[in-house]
Amino acid sequence: MECCLNGACPLSEISWLWYAIATVVSFFIGAIWYGVLFSKTWMKAIRYECACGADVINGEKCTCKSNGVFLTMLFQFISTAFVVFMYFTLTSISIWLSVIVVVAVCAWMKSNLKFQISDWKRYFTLALIDVGYFFIVSVVAVLFSLI
Repeated sequence: MECCLNGACPLSEISWLWYAIATVVSFFIGAIWYGVLFSKTWMKAIRYECACGADVINGEKCTCKSNGVFLTMLFQFISTAFVVFMYFTLTSISIWLSVIVVVAVCAWMKSNLKFQISDWKRYFTLALIDVGYFFIVSVVAVLFSLI
């Protein structure tokens, strides 16, 4: 079984070096996005609860042992790699296909959040943070895939 369309194979068009770089860059954008720029706003909007009961939103340190941090970051890195891979594959077929997917997934994420959150302020906050991050990572992946 081949993954080729009309004699062209999208996977053979991928620059694996630029793919790896785009994945790492996108992962670090997420670390800055959720860890520095919007950490408190995001935690407040999702109503983050520390397992030990610390009120992290109001500045208390979460002192409980975080056993799953490495595993969580590993899963996030793998997820980021899949998203970047999707755009590298789509862009090798057509840049317009990538643009359509960026818009479609952002719209889907935004509307899906509304089913989960009834409060408009929380909804807009999370939509801007989460959909904004996905949009930026998508743009980074598409741009790197063009190199």
